[in-house]
Amino acid sequence: MRILAFICLLFPLIVAAADLTKAQRSAIEERIKPFSEVCVAGDSSCESGGPQVASAEALPGEAKYAACGACHGAQGQGGIGPMLAGQTVDYIMGRLNAYRAGEQVGAQSSLMWAQAAGLSDIDIKDLSEYIDTL
Repeated sequence: MRILAFICLLFPLIVAAADLTKAQRSAIEERIKPFSEVCVAGDSSCESGGPQVASAEALPGEAKYAACGACHGAQGQGGIGPMLAGQTVDYIMGRLNAYRAGEQVGAQSSLMWAQAAGLSDIDIKDLSEYIDTL
């Protein structure tokens, strides 16, 4: 959860630094909820009453995917970011590892560098396995 908080705190800076149109920035900001407004379903410690992103029985990567879904779509269908549904575990792991290493992959790499920077190897594995189910 600390990673998600870190991502949500840095997101406005990332968007401001990216070469996006005003409409694209607005669309991203509307889709991303501040960390304090997002709960994991079934988490009794959540007091915000905000949207619930995953159940306690969910795959480990499902809760982590909440931040990804803002750009890649809740079902990985794409949007501001490319479609992820249908990609293999190996493909997603390779991309996330490349972004974490600061490699240029595509036009929006600068957005993904910050997103992937805080991911551990386990986070990348969990996310990749969850995305494979989309």
